[in-house]
Amino acid sequence: MYIKTAYHQVFFNHTSLVVLLTLVFSVSASSAPPNYEDDIRPVFENACFNCHNPDKQKGDLDLTTYSAAMRGGSGGKFAEPGDGADSKIYGVITHTLKPKMPPKGDKLDKKEAELIRAWVDGGLLENKSGKPRQKKRPAYVLSSAPSAAKPEGPPPMPEHVLLEPVVTSARASVVADMAASPWAPLLAITGQRQVVLYDTDNMEMVGIFPFEHGQPEVLSFHPSGKYLLAGGGVGGKSGTTVTWDVKTASVVLRAGKDYDAVIAASLRSDLGGVSLGGPGKRVKLWDTALDEQVISIKKHTDWVTKLAYSPDGVLLASGGRGGDLYVWEADTGNAFHHLRGHKAAITGMAWRSDSNVLATVSEDGQMIIWEMNNGKQIKKLVAHKGGALAIDWNHNGHLVTGGRDRKVRLWKPDFKPLRDFPVFDELINEVSFSYDGKRVFAAGWSGLITVMDVASGDKLGVIKANPPAIASRIETLLEEVGSSENKLAIKSKSLEVAADKLAEASGALAEIEQRHDDAVVTNKNMFANRSKVESAMREMGVELESLNKERQQLQHALTKAREINHKHNAALTVSHRDHQQAEKEGRKLLDIEKRMLDSLERIMQAVEKKPKDEKLAAQVAELQSKIEAHRRKLSDQLKQTETRKLAFLSLTEGQKKPGDQLARADAAWRDINQKYNSYQAKRKQLNDDRNALNKKLSEHKRLMNVLQKEMKSAHAEYMQIKGGFSKAEDDFNIVAEKNKSLFAGIKHWRAATVNAEAIKLNDDIVQLEVMLHENMDKFTLAAEDAGKIHDRLKFEAKVKEIAGLRSKIDQMTPLLMSKQVLFAEKKERYQQMISQ
Repeated sequence: MYIKTAYHQVFFNHTSLVVLLTLVFSVSASSAPPNYEDDIRPVFENACFNCHNPDKQKGDLDLTTYSAAMRGGSGGKFAEPGDGADSKIYGVITHTLKPKMPPKGDKLDKKEAELIRAWVDGGLLENKSGKPRQKKRPAYVLSSAPSAAKPEGPPPMPEHVLLEPVVTSARASVVADMAASPWAPLLAITGQRQVVLYDTDNMEMVGIFPFEHGQPEVLSFHPSGKYLLAGGGVGGKSGTTVTWDVKTASVVLRAGKDYDAVIAASLRSDLGGVSLGGPGKRVKLWDTALDEQVISIKKHTDWVTKLAYSPDGVLLASGGRGGDLYVWEADTGNAFHHLRGHKAAITGMAWRSDSNVLATVSEDGQMIIWEMNNGKQIKKLVAHKGGALAIDWNHNGHLVTGGRDRKVRLWKPDFKPLRDFPVFDELINEVSFSYDGKRVFAAGWSGLITVMDVASGDKLGVIKANPPAIASRIETLLEEVGSSENKLAIKSKSLEVAADKLAEASGALAEIEQRHDDAVVTNKNMFANRSKVESAMREMGVELESLNKERQQLQHALTKAREINHKHNAALTVSHRDHQQAEKEGRKLLDIEKRMLDSLERIMQAVEKKPKDEKLAAQVAELQSKIEAHRRKLSDQLKQTETRKLAFLSLTEGQKKPGDQLARADAAWRDINQKYNSYQAKRKQLNDDRNALNKKLSEHKRLMNVLQKEMKSAHAEYMQIKGGFSKAEDDFNIVAEKNKSLFAGIKHWRAATVNAEAIKLNDDIVQLEVMLHENMDKFTLAAEDAGKIHDRLKFEAKVKEIAGLRSKIDQMTPLLMSKQVLFAEKKERYQQMISQ
């Protein structure tokens, strides 16, 4: 998406402009568009030529010719074709924009103003036959992604550069500016006639870049991080900028010349331009290829305090002490935006990495976020009461600001406050993020730079802008080494004592642990034995259960056999009793029969004696009848007796089978009972063994508890002693590491001393070579001139001049050679020292 071009601005001098004469022109819709020659030049002639002519050119603006007017002034073109009502010239003559023209007096008559507006809308015609000019639109594309991408390879860091301060002082001076590399752990700080560079990770100084032109006032890194620009000078006398290669500290650009110190400067991303400003109120654009100033913008009404190219190099933002804020086209210097909002000096500005958004802070305490499409405010808020003095923007979109309220504040990418760091004891005049956004650096009025962790808000350390001389560093390190050696000896002795205590405690712990381990093994074995016993008991339980089932079955069979035998015996007894009863009854009947027969025989004998005795005969008959009946009864009884006898005999014969069954059942029962009792006895023995093992296990458990308590106590004592040993070891290691660091520091700074001597020798060699070449060139020219001189006196003077030059050459040559030899020795020595 192409953005709409800003209205180009023209500067008019505020001190002198005659009142524009009133001209009456009737411009109707049917008339031809106004042109410069016939319509506009008369207005300019009567109102503007007094100040804007070839001799005066107030605001670098000449309106006396069409071509000069179209070139514009120090602020660029005063109008774009078609932008009549929105043009700068229309605004200043109608007093709707500043500076009002004329600065003193009434604004231009409405008809004359409308004539100029119609001229701009009509295409800025030169004459009646001229063609309308076409409005140029800048081919700028607002990117949505960071334009300053990280370069390939490792980030540039100083290597083998000067570490000897140009100036040393007991107290640090106020830090005029500081800047962090966008990709490397590197922070540059203005010092006294030098720029000091620190590693932001370890906070160690890694370079001194001498600024030979006075005091450095402003610093900025190139978007790649490969180059560092410093601007400064001598107040009221001179100012310039120097750009170094960060890695080698070699000067790659010297751009800009001013008659006052440069307090605002920025390096364009293509290295083709440098912008600078200061008390002169001008923004000067310097072409580095031509090594000359190409544009001088006189728009600011007070000192130019801040300059910053956008990361993509398309735009340049400038801020002044009067609170005025502008954005310019970086290549042409044409006005792009006039940003209105601040009411006091601009103290800081920072571009977002995509070049679409600019953040500014001011002494009015405000932070304003500007978008570059239309130059409008995205956000305006109070950053620091009493005055906001510094701002920086990191790659992640977070902002950091500092101010007179002694606060450093972090802001989210949506411009909402994130956190305040603890309040400082002094106002904060400079802030900066580290390359990775994890640290914030805040410079106070005392010249000390506080390093803070972004995540936790903790203070990590302090950086000084006034580093000591290398010799002073080495002397301090040597003193610290002596103290450190004594501490190391004390810590070593403490470590030996702690090691002995630890060894003793370790032995005691090992002994109790061994006893405990043995007890654990014993306990394990007893558990194994108990498991075997319980396993045997379980197996025997299965056998007993089987035997018990069989035993129950046999017991049931025995009981049944006994019941059968008992029943048989009972039946036999009954049968025997019945048989005996039957025999008894039979004998009784036989006795009765015998008595009856005896009676019959007596009666028969009586009958024989009295044969005719009827009574006897009747008795015989009755008795015979009774005998007959009795005999029937006896016969029945005898049959019954025989039956019972047979039954008894049958039962007697069958008595053997139940008896045998009973005997077998009884034998089987006794056998299984014996076996069952044997298994029961064995199981009881196993149970006794298990109970004995359980008792031993209980006793052993108590023993193990005692051992565990002893082991816990021994372990606690060991850990306590180990803690003491660890502390002693840590203390020793800290001192040892400090000692090692001190020796490394001594080695480092001794090497730095040699390197500084080599750098100084190299500078001397370069100066000597320049001087030698100059004298040799002079010698050659003088020799050539001598051959053309015919006057003796002039010839002798020339010969004397030649001799003098030859003497200088002869003196300088061995000095140069000796310095070259010494330089080579120093460099070789330096390489040896850093490689050891």
